[in-house]
Amino acid sequence: MKHLCVVFLACVIMSAALRPAQAAIRYHARLIAPSVTPASNAPPSAHDDTLSENGVDPSSDKGRRIVAWIARISADPAMAGDVQRMSRLHLNPGARTQLLSDGLERLSPAMRLQYVAMIGTFLDTLVPSDCFGLTDMSDVVNRVSMNAMSESDIDRYFSILVEILRASASDATLDTPTDQQYAQAEHSLRFSLLRELGYLHANVARYTSYMQAPRKAAPVDACWAMRVMMHAVLAMPDPERDVVLRKLVGSPGARREPNE
Repeated sequence: MKHLCVVFLACVIMSAALRPAQAAIRYHARLIAPSVTPASNAPPSAHDDTLSENGVDPSSDKGRRIVAWIARISADPAMAGDVQRMSRLHLNPGARTQLLSDGLERLSPAMRLQYVAMIGTFLDTLVPSDCFGLTDMSDVVNRVSMNAMSESDIDRYFSILVEILRASASDATLDTPTDQQYAQAEHSLRFSLLRELGYLHANVARYTSYMQAPRKAAPVDACWAMRVMMHAVLAMPDPERDVVLRKLVGSPGARREPNE
């Protein structure tokens, strides 16, 4: 039975791992719109509605901190120097998501790890054990209010966002991991997941049960499985971990060199 569970997990873990990262990217895309408006010299009050929608009092220290970051992003040469790109980001939600996904894949491995570790920290510290009673990761991540973040969280969030936007400006062709590298990464991820589950039959069975019917899972089980997966990915050794992280954040539309 344990062997069958391991084989099952090996088959589904890559697709399962995509969901929280993609939801996090959509979260970035939702928040980035006010950061790249053409009117980069807009007064702070122009962002009041967006801040309020994200649970932040515009007149608070946190609100002013976020507005300062928005101004910094708007003035960044990677953004201010490309009016067409800024317009696409502001007007087209799909383009924002695509650009952020592409930028994430173009980050350095260390910065990409910082991004996923940040999302993992938010899920561990800002999301309750039942994921707000939700099972869809997009809904869960969208419930994380910026008001719940500390000022250091906000600085970390926006500093990584700046790096993602800068990386997205590159038009260099991305390399693609080889089939052997994918196989090694999948093998490493499988055993990292088993370590996270403690090699305990009850935990393996619980995770397998969730993976067989994630849409029917209770919120507390879905939330537990999501955290197990994120912890397992972050606990992997490099370079296999970065292969998985690239799979998590990869942009389908990015230009790539064929693998060998």
